[in-house]
Amino acid sequence: MTILAPFSPAAAQPHSVGVEAWGQLDPNIGLIVVEASTRKYPYVEAEALVWGGAGSPQYGLRDNEFTFEALVATVKVRDPRGISDARLGRFILGTGAVRAQHVDGGHLILRAPSKTHFEFFGGVPVDGNLDGRRYDWIAGGRVSQGLGKIGVLGGSYYNRYNAGQRSDEEVGVDFSLRPANWLDMAAKFSWEIVNPGLAEVLATVSSQTNNRKFRAEVFASKRNVTRFLQQTSLFTVLGDPGIFATGANLFWRAAPRLDLTVEGAGRQAEDQWGWSGYLRGLLRTDGEGKGSVLGELRRMQVATARWTGIRLASVILLFEDVHQNVGLMPEVEVIIPDDRNSVTGKAWPWGRLALRYRHQSGWSFAAAAEASANQVQRLDVRGLARVSFQRTWHGKQ
Repeated sequence: MTILAPFSPAAAQPHSVGVEAWGQLDPNIGLIVVEASTRKYPYVEAEALVWGGAGSPQYGLRDNEFTFEALVATVKVRDPRGISDARLGRFILGTGAVRAQHVDGGHLILRAPSKTHFEFFGGVPVDGNLDGRRYDWIAGGRVSQGLGKIGVLGGSYYNRYNAGQRSDEEVGVDFSLRPANWLDMAAKFSWEIVNPGLAEVLATVSSQTNNRKFRAEVFASKRNVTRFLQQTSLFTVLGDPGIFATGANLFWRAAPRLDLTVEGAGRQAEDQWGWSGYLRGLLRTDGEGKGSVLGELRRMQVATARWTGIRLASVILLFEDVHQNVGLMPEVEVIIPDDRNSVTGKAWPWGRLALRYRHQSGWSFAAAAEASANQVQRLDVRGLARVSFQRTWHGKQ
């Protein structure tokens, strides 16, 4: 449940409520998300996001067991003059260059007239430890300085203890700069102290034309493998094996409804250099972008992965009137590895077909079937369903 607050209780302010239920077969997993918001005071906000699931492997649950878990539950107090913010509860904190943390605790921000910001946070880490969190704690902060109207420079730090032992400690520096309306630069650097070594480096320089028809970007990144987030499709699972990567991409709006993107990058894996690249096209089938067709060709050539992949996806509007619409969303990916044999297979396909119904009243229903095969599993078939309700209205109460 989410509760937000407006400036004037007498004015017509937006309120909203949202409920979602997700289900997956084989393995059987359920998810319920409840969100709501209302506005009453300009300086107080409350927010909560709670899920309940059955058969969740990360909690060691069987299919007939059910549990609830609060992902976010916070109360935030804001100074009316914008000098400070204070937040208490359970929240996910991402600040500066250091790793994002899931914390039960507090977060304080102080803002000086000189555009210097001070952040302090501390509490108990949320890690799903069934043995309890005795002697677990985390503390850290960030200091940032605004550089006029063109950028921000900041430094951040945190220290984490598990069971009374120091388990994680990081320090980082970040900056963003926009010296011209057509040029953007950003970078961040973080260093692990407990196990000394580089945690993450990311730098980008991008530029675009005034009409936004062309946009070019040059980037470089180096990440610890523990920073990799869980991904869904085969492209994102298999497409980032290199710890160090540097390259460039170019976006071109070739037509009012057609976008083309090309990217090439050098990647390092197992002390060997390789490369990757892709060509992607997105065609919108109507002026509002409700329907689209996407095609992508990708090549990965590094020590740990050598394959060619193709991806096709579409959003098809089957029916629409003033009250409701029905959409069909097919997506197919096929990866062809260079090393093909009877054990790994000659190709690794993945596909999903989803059907969605959305009504003006706020109700939405969706169902999907997903199937895949790879070098480990011959066939994996799953069914998914989603029911949601979302409503926004205005009023004094």
